Amino acid sequence: MSVGWGRALKGLDTNVLLRFLMRDDEEQWQIADRFVRAAIQAGKHCFINNIVLCEAVWVMSRAYGLSREEIVEALENILSGSQFEFEDRGTLLLALQQMKAGRADFADYLIGAVNEQAGCDETATFDRKLKGAEKFRGLYYSSDSWKDRPK
Repeated sequence: MSVGWGRALKGLDTNVLLRFLMRDDEEQWQIADRFVRAAIQAGKHCFINNIVLCEAVWVMSRAYGLSREEIVEALENILSGSQFEFEDRGTLLLALQQMKAGRADFADYLIGAVNEQAGCDETATFDRKLKGAEKFRGLYYSSDSWKDRPK
């Protein structure tokens, strides 16, 4: 984990992160912005956990209609921001790089990256978008041409 547990951090929920990023509600953006700035002025960082980041990506895609490229750009900005701390920035960056090169969703690549960090040599999936993705193993089901038949 890149975060020093026990450090003075301020956690962000998905809705606060989205208001801070999207600025779609001016009043809520101002409140979120003041919260983040106050944390920084107090010498603290805002903590964004993996679940919050995955939820934010889903909402940016589904509710805001952002393109994959716009989401990648938003993630790059979040991950490069010094005001934010994460469960493991390196794992998130790996998932982001895989998302940029692949077809699956950020959450799928993050699952694989977290599993790899935990010592898994592969992650089993039925997700066709992960076909050929490193460290993923597609499992057999009869209606799919992507087969991993038991021997």
